[in-house]
Amino acid sequence: MTDEPTTTSALTPPPRRRRAARQAIPAVAAPEGRLDLPAEAPAGITARVAAAPAPPPEPAPHVAVELASGVIGGIRAEDVHVRTGVVGGIAAGQASLERGLVGGIVAREARVSQAVVRAVVAQEVHVEQSFVRAVVANRVEAGPATVIGFAVARRVDGEARILFDWRGALALAAVFGALAAVFRLRRR
Repeated sequence: MTDEPTTTSALTPPPRRRRAARQAIPAVAAPEGRLDLPAEAPAGITARVAAAPAPPPEPAPHVAVELASGVIGGIRAEDVHVRTGVVGGIAAGQASLERGLVGGIVAREARVSQAVVRAVVAQEVHVEQSFVRAVVANRVEAGPATVIGFAVARRVDGEARILFDWRGALALAAVFGALAAVFRLRRR
């Protein structure tokens, strides 16, 4: 052995050192989530505590939100009523929209009147004098002067002009898929 100092390069890991034997020490949880060690714990031994999982969020109370002449990114409440507003998305038990523009509605019951909506997913949808790009619902009731782009519904009542129902949408998707496959093969 020489007395010359040895240097470790960045590529070699430092030498391993022996760890002290671990002892099982009973711990007692404190009210604030801290961990108290008993008094007989040897000096130099610390305890590691894993963070406790957060409790699940409590359900929101019955909340009603009404927006008149405004713009908002999204609304999540039990009852939502939007009048002449622009909303990015609505998640509600009951949602109604009058003379507005909405990106999407997810609700148990949705009512749309004189508005434009990109997509509606609900059990029951009532649409009057509006344009809705896509509807997925159990039951759709549509009034006059209503245009629905794609409708996937168990039952559609009313005078709506539906561009594609679920069969038409499926046929359109098949045509686009076939054209995409042809163009992909031509490119090769």
